[in-house]
Amino acid sequence: MRKRWKAISLVLVISLMSAALMACSGNNKDKTASPSSSSSSSSAPESSAPAKEDPLVVNMLLIGATEIPQENNPMRQWLLENKNIDLRLTMSNGEVADQMNMMLAGGDVPDVVRYVTNEVSNSILNKWGDAGLIVPLDEWLEKYPNLLKFSDKSYNESVYANKKDGKMYVLPVNFANHPDVIKKVVGFFIKEDWLKQAGMEAPKTPDEMFNVLMAFKEKIADVDGKPIIPATFDHLGRQSFMYTWTQNWYNLSEDHKELYWWFNHPQIEEYMVFMNKLYNNGLLDREFLTQQPDQYQAKLSSGRVGFTFNTHGPMDIANGVLKTGDANNRYVPSAPIRIEGLPMPIHGAANYNGFEGIAISKKFAENGRNLERFMEFLNWNATDEGAFLLQNGVEGEYYVKNAEGLFEPKPEVKAELDKGDASFEMSTGLKAYNLLKFNVVPAVTVEPGTEEFKLAQTAWTEGLAIDDNLFNPAGTGPEWDKHWGNLWPEIDKWQAKAVFAKTEDEARKITKEMLEHFKKIGAPEVTEEKLRLIDEYLKK
Repeated sequence: MRKRWKAISLVLVISLMSAALMACSGNNKDKTASPSSSSSSSSAPESSAPAKEDPLVVNMLLIGATEIPQENNPMRQWLLENKNIDLRLTMSNGEVADQMNMMLAGGDVPDVVRYVTNEVSNSILNKWGDAGLIVPLDEWLEKYPNLLKFSDKSYNESVYANKKDGKMYVLPVNFANHPDVIKKVVGFFIKEDWLKQAGMEAPKTPDEMFNVLMAFKEKIADVDGKPIIPATFDHLGRQSFMYTWTQNWYNLSEDHKELYWWFNHPQIEEYMVFMNKLYNNGLLDREFLTQQPDQYQAKLSSGRVGFTFNTHGPMDIANGVLKTGDANNRYVPSAPIRIEGLPMPIHGAANYNGFEGIAISKKFAENGRNLERFMEFLNWNATDEGAFLLQNGVEGEYYVKNAEGLFEPKPEVKAELDKGDASFEMSTGLKAYNLLKFNVVPAVTVEPGTEEFKLAQTAWTEGLAIDDNLFNPAGTGPEWDKHWGNLWPEIDKWQAKAVFAKTEDEARKITKEMLEHFKKIGAPEVTEEKLRLIDEYLKK
């Protein structure tokens, strides 16, 4: 009887060992994972804790990069300890197309590659796909839609998708340059205390602007014995104010048949006439065409200017000086100036297209868990938590919340950032491992900013538009190269003549002469070439 039980026990032991060996053999087979593949064995007992995986080692090449962080930086160590991933970054800063062609010829691509996208580099990347050097990412992009939350599907399909099999071999990386994310940094601002003294609202039309500036002139006393300046503009300001009439620096019709530039747009005449009206009524700074940046900033910081257009920097600098004596003595953002019946002017542009792309090699993905774990990391990168931590570090380590609930750098960190180079990021690893370059939504809530800058996020929103994807990708040609440098500088010369004219009729006459002049120095040739390139791009 005892022999019989020994025999049965031996059979059971042998059977169990055979089953275990077969299971181990099956789990060790390498295969490329799909989003549905499981990372755990269903045969494992419920009570057993899963074995900790070795760190995922990712050798990532950044083509076109100029700097990478120090090797053993704190952020890389944090990722190793908390995300079990070892990101090893290298760079290749030669010509992007040359570097990519060399890899294609050699038949070898690093684990992960991030490259600068354009028509040429995208074409080479898809050749990598055709050659079986990289893997398509369509299933993963479908599983993790947040990876493309700042992209446009139709744009991705037309620009990045492989023309042979329709697959996406690239994850387009967008700097979160999206209307819901991008910070509004440019627009009009106005002296708030002057508005209150005049008993008026901030203007939204040219007529309202004229009336407000006239009220400033009549009701605001000199500042420190110097006359006030109702309005002034630098180069950016006067060009952008022109968009009230021309919409943008270029204006492409919806059918792509007509194209105007800010220097030959028919509506530019009304801009010239309005500026002439401001000047002849003593409302426009007489130095607006000739002042240097430091002169412009000095006028703002003196509190003598009532109205201008610029990025938020000059506003913040001026307010830093003005508010030390009186908190109400400040500039505040003002809404775009627009004309009923004309399009809203565009003072800032957002777009959905990517600027860089990420590709994953087939060799790296042959171990299915490699691909699965890396895509899980990217999906975490796409969250607000991930993007913030990779950009700014663990909360409290480098950045702390201020009284307004915004994150600002600690004093010692600010001192490093004020050096104006990338040494702080290179030593800490901040930003470098934000592979998607995502911002937190909305970005302004997690970055330091003045109260006025926060107000700008509402006031300047109307002047932000989605960039037309057709215009820039279509490129330029020899006519552009030949004439563009001659066209751009001419505008200020003609603007001086028209704005300083003694009458409206004279201003109109000068503007008409200007438009005829541009016809003779290359404007038609540049326009025709650009329209042709856009048409060719559409046909592709």
